Formats: sequence, C-alpha cells, structure tokens
Amino acid sequence: MAQNRRGRGGSRPTAPPGVAANDDPPARNRPLLSPEQLAERLDEFYEAVAQYNDGYWFEAHETLEDLWLVTPWPERQFFQGIIQLAAAFVHFARGDYDGIFKLLDAAAEKLAGFRPAQFGVDVDALLAGIARARAELAALGPGAFRQWDERRAPAIIFQSSPNPPRID
Repeated sequence: MAQNRRGRGGSRPTAPPGVAANDDPPARNRPLLSPEQLAERLDEFYEAVAQYNDGYWFEAHETLEDLWLVTPWPERQFFQGIIQLAAAFVHFARGDYDGIFKLLDAAAEKLAGFRPAQFGVDVDALLAGIARARAELAALGPGAFRQWDERRAPAIIFQSSPNPPRID
C-alpha cells in the first residue's frame, strides 16, 4: 500500500470510470476572501461563537474551519485562535490533559494580537478566561482534571458596543 507524506497508507480518492471528478478545488486551495466577502460571511463566525458558548466545541471548530481556510491575514490568525480554543475543550472532553494546555496556549498566543477586541469579541476578557481555566486545570493536575466543571470554560463575550470588524 502506498504511503502518504505523513506515513499513513492510502491514496487520494478518484472518481469511478465514466463519472466526472468534482471540479471544486479543496478548501485549502480556494482563493482568499476579499474584505467585502469576509464581511458577508461573518455570520459563520457568529454561529461558531454561539456553538462554542453552548458547549458544542467540536461543532464550533468545524463551523469556523471552512471560513478560516479562506480568510486572509490577520483575521485568519484570529479565527485560528478561536478554533484552537474550541479544540482545547474537545481535548478536555476526550481526556487529553496535555492537549488541553497545548491548545489553550496556542489560542492565547494568537488571540493576544487582537486586544482589546476583534469582530466585537472582548478579547481581553477572553484571554483572562483562558488564563483562569488553564490555572484551574493545572491546579487539578493530570489525575483529577476531569473533575473540573466544563461550565467554567471561558465564554466568548461581546463588548456592549462592538467595534466594527477590523478588515484591512
């Protein structure tokens, strides 16, 4: 069996004989959005935020990933930070202690560049919530972290008067 570049077996799926292959490029190969196109798709971001805040971390990650793949810098980095935050709590649900911290740290690092706010999100409050959750989980340690109340996951909150989206 052939191996892909990650050392796993398998090959790319192909269309059966006589059936046209899908001409749509993979999401990672699509052109980046213009500022106007990004503004038109922000509802996807707000949907992901609602999913995250409701504890649907995997779904939030999936919802935002399609938008993240075609978003230009610097907004792309902001979306990636939110995706990593959601993924940290997927790792919590799966019992992956080390993965939680890796992703919380990566999320905080990416989000810090968007202080005090981005797309109306209170980034300062979110970073404080990430730091609090990280400290609480670390204090419990690998043997007891599952006792942590997941309702204490940092909420993504909006400023009372959101800044307009920063789209350069």
